[in-house]
Amino acid sequence: MPPAAKPAAPSAAPAAEEPAKPEVPPAAPAAQPAAQPAQPAAQPAKPPEPAVAKPPAPAAPAAAAPAPAPAEAAKKAEEKPVVVRDKAAVTEEGSKLFYPNKWARIVLTSAEEVMGTQGVNALLNMAHMKELIGNYPPDNMKKQFDFNQMGQLQQGIWDMYGNRGARVFAVRAGEQSFKDGLTQFKAVAQAADVAMRFNSVSDQKVVVSEDDKHWIWTITTCPVCWGRETEEPCCHLAVGVLQAAFAWVSDGKKFRILETECKAKGDENCVIMIEKIPVE
Repeated sequence: MPPAAKPAAPSAAPAAEEPAKPEVPPAAPAAQPAAQPAQPAAQPAKPPEPAVAKPPAPAAPAAAAPAPAPAEAAKKAEEKPVVVRDKAAVTEEGSKLFYPNKWARIVLTSAEEVMGTQGVNALLNMAHMKELIGNYPPDNMKKQFDFNQMGQLQQGIWDMYGNRGARVFAVRAGEQSFKDGLTQFKAVAQAADVAMRFNSVSDQKVVVSEDDKHWIWTITTCPVCWGRETEEPCCHLAVGVLQAAFAWVSDGKKFRILETECKAKGDENCVIMIEKIPVE
């Protein structure tokens, strides 16, 4: 009987110690693997940074492409004449200054030779000058076509054909204006005399000076660009008149004539440079 009681005691003791030990070690290894993957996750986050930093660099050329900036500058350039002179005052003054009827008529007849009657009618509609459709100014040198109308007509040609087309029409009309309008005067010997003819038949005011290489034709009161706002010189009609005038006084020789300043783009006066030495 006493030997049977001894084996029961040892079996109870080991059963209680064994389950307690395995529970502690598995908890420790579970914490270690969770902490280790967290570190590599923080390191790969750095490579995306250079990828994000590089796109802003190509974005720099896009910023350099403020091509709209010139457009804004152009708008400011167009506004410049308005700042210098009040539009209402310009319009009021223009209604009191006049261009010869004949020269205004020639602008229309010269345009009609190229674009036809319907084309001129479309031009006059675009220029808001419907009253002239089929009713051109009289064929005389009376000063009755006001500067507002002349500037408006020139702007209409510009709007319809652009700068290059407007130059072709205006230069042609200017040449014809001189041939039909100024040849009634006696022969002209110098540029200053030509300017005096302009001043006598129109309210346009011209002052002539010169340097070693040029006659400098300064228009202080210009009907061609009256009330207009442009980014480049636009007094092509005046250039055409001068081309014809200098060809006339020089027996058909041609001169380089270039407008360098213009009231329409904000300059104080319209300035046309005529080279003294003829091209041919």
